[in-house]
Amino acid sequence: MPTPELVRAKLRAARAIPPTVRAAMSRAPEEIAPGAIDVLDRFYHALSNHRRDHDCPPRSCYDAAAKSEPTLATLLLTLERFAPEMSLAEGRVARKAWYRRRKGGRRKAQPVPLADTAPPDCWPTSWHPAYSRLIAESPRESTALRYINSLTRCAQELSALELAPTPDRFRALLLGEAFGDQGLSPRTVRNYVGAFLRLAQCLGADEDALVGIADIFAVWRARAARAPKQKDIKLDAFAERGGTWHGLLDQAVSLCAAFDGAGGSWRASKERGRLQAAVLIIAINTTARTGDIATWRVGRELIRKADGSWSLRYRSKKSGHTIKYSRLWPETHAALDAVLLAGRPARMLEERYAAVEGRTWMRHGRARVPSRYPSELVKEVASLSAHPLRTLAADVLRRIDPGASVDKTAAWLGQSDLRSQDDYAVAPIGRTQCDAWARVRDQIRRTGA
Repeated sequence: MPTPELVRAKLRAARAIPPTVRAAMSRAPEEIAPGAIDVLDRFYHALSNHRRDHDCPPRSCYDAAAKSEPTLATLLLTLERFAPEMSLAEGRVARKAWYRRRKGGRRKAQPVPLADTAPPDCWPTSWHPAYSRLIAESPRESTALRYINSLTRCAQELSALELAPTPDRFRALLLGEAFGDQGLSPRTVRNYVGAFLRLAQCLGADEDALVGIADIFAVWRARAARAPKQKDIKLDAFAERGGTWHGLLDQAVSLCAAFDGAGGSWRASKERGRLQAAVLIIAINTTARTGDIATWRVGRELIRKADGSWSLRYRSKKSGHTIKYSRLWPETHAALDAVLLAGRPARMLEERYAAVEGRTWMRHGRARVPSRYPSELVKEVASLSAHPLRTLAADVLRRIDPGASVDKTAAWLGQSDLRSQDDYAVAPIGRTQCDAWARVRDQIRRTGA
């Protein structure tokens, strides 16, 4: 370990390092990591060749100074400690590049269209003719994939029960009982039996078999309708902990207000924190489904206007309807700006917007963001996934104006299917009827009729 005198002597020789930084390092020589002075000198020498402001050095400076991942880590830690006013956002970009270069690093395979895949190995040979038909006749690939996964589970269970894989009423009955005994929810069992019925249809089963499986499916569909939804169970637990929609809104605003500038801009925890706050405020502002949130792109669905506000226009993956917000909340504007800048100075907003235009707003890349990623981020900070926020928002509207809340909720949540509105309509309709009856009673009381 070099002595403080040797450290100070080396600092005096590193002329590229600014005097203020050298002075700060001289006051704490014991905190200087081995090799930090050399890499810092190379960094500032590279920075001196750039005419742009030095509050946010370009990535090329990091690449020129650090030729290995540990050296880059030393540089970033040293700058964070002794030059806290400097934005290290481009250092985060350089660090991600090293992650991708790691030997044996995970490489994502190109997705293969479902139509080009073969049936799962556990499927009986007699089921194979139904595979291509399931894919071709499903409205979306996700629907076909759901059927395939459910049937894979059915095939495994039939094998465990040592039953022939012929779809009929008897096997549908035993499958339902077996899944129920395993503690699966009635909704899950309903989906499995429904997939089994779809298999029978694709295989051209006889009428008796189809009617028999449909009877078993109807039983589990009725049980699923009576069973409490997992969403409602989560909301009850959330309410028992004192959680409210307004509390989540306050939390989201507080998280957004906690954004700072340069500090820690190279750390993954800072990047994730910005995303958590932004996704939470967006989920509250728009009540969008997480699968939709993950697909939005800068300059396409999310557009920043000249006055600094953001607008949103997207097509719902579930309903296919276009949903638009001409102006999001001011808090949402600030959150989106913070994610866009990622710790860079505010003067770089327009430059950053142009650089990432057409890319996903969450990761600023062209690769697809997993559909459940936004919900995971919300759950980390709110102890509640993003989907129940839609129900909380509907409850707020119901309390404000029960009479008009049904139509307002349908418009806000982007619902056009009457069945989707049933759960949200029962409470406000009942509240409206109670209020109307109370007014009638009051009128009777006053008139003496």
